[in-house]
Amino acid sequence: MKLSEHFKLEEFERSATAQRLNVDNRVPEALIPNLQALCENVLEPLRQQFGEPVYISSGYRCYALNNYVKGALKSQHMKGEAADIYSKQGAKRLREWYLWMVDNLVFDQLIWETRPNGSKWIHVSYKRTGPNRQQVFTCRK
Repeated sequence: MKLSEHFKLEEFERSATAQRLNVDNRVPEALIPNLQALCENVLEPLRQQFGEPVYISSGYRCYALNNYVKGALKSQHMKGEAADIYSKQGAKRLREWYLWMVDNLVFDQLIWETRPNGSKWIHVSYKRTGPNRQQVFTCRK
């Protein structure tokens, strides 16, 4: 199912961890409008601005999957409002995305995340209903 021009539902449901644990990570139908809003308001504008794919490393997470990966208790991933994204062009391009989103998009949270092994990604969320807070953070895990 297409959520927007360049994003499909399966990209948000895909999880190696869920497969390994045999967890059903299908998005409930009631949350699909939230994912569509995230795509239309954040991910599509980002893709169009840079003219390159935006890859999702973590999209929707059911409660069991979120609990297993030690996600926040009220994670927006469980509501279909968040995605962790990365660029195959590396950290420099990812940083360009991050800075562009800060200046040009409406979002709820934008978090630059890194791990000690050097991996980097952006967590971005968007609320279809209610105000988007424009919160910007960095997080080292």
